[in-house]
Amino acid sequence: MKNLKNYLVCAAVAGFQFVNAQDNNDTNIASHILNVDVPEVALLDIFDANTNTEAAAILFDMSDATVSGINAEAGLYDFQALSYTNLYLNYTSVVAGASNANGYDLTRKINVRFETGSTFPGNLDLRITPDAPVIVTDGGTVDSAGTVVATGVALGKTVPVGTDALLVDSIESVYTGDDNQGVKLTYTVEQNGNFASFKAGSYQSTIVYTLTDL
Repeated sequence: MKNLKNYLVCAAVAGFQFVNAQDNNDTNIASHILNVDVPEVALLDIFDANTNTEAAAILFDMSDATVSGINAEAGLYDFQALSYTNLYLNYTSVVAGASNANGYDLTRKINVRFETGSTFPGNLDLRITPDAPVIVTDGGTVDSAGTVVATGVALGKTVPVGTDALLVDSIESVYTGDDNQGVKLTYTVEQNGNFASFKAGSYQSTIVYTLTDL
């Protein structure tokens, strides 16, 4: 009988603990918390549609800078005969949800420069002309993709080596898609100053594009 009593006490205690383990507030609705962390993102690359790869070395051969053919006519030298197009800036940007301390929305920009140590012929500019951004469906809006500097930038004589120039402004949250998306670029060469400073030689420049952080 004593053992039976002990068994009943143990069973009662176990049952009491089981009851207390329930919240006793169950209804036809249940809920719990889900946390989602979205980091800020700033990614950029340059796609060359001429080679279907990321952009690599590009050659401008100034022996082609004539009106017709190589050195076809004395006294004629057409710098703008040299051009390279079908380059695309692809980028992804996720900006912070809050405005900054001054109350302005947070945006990014794309700058471009000749890297320090680059060389470029005297009294010439490399004109980089951007088209308006083209993005994939639902990749952003006309506004969030940013605004290009319509006239482009001129690196060399106008913007010296090592100096950033603004190319795309007011970028918000956007992804352009890959390959032939984003901002299409055209490179041309322009004379900017006296021809006397234009000297023969091999010149090498590194063109750096930067999607700024916030």
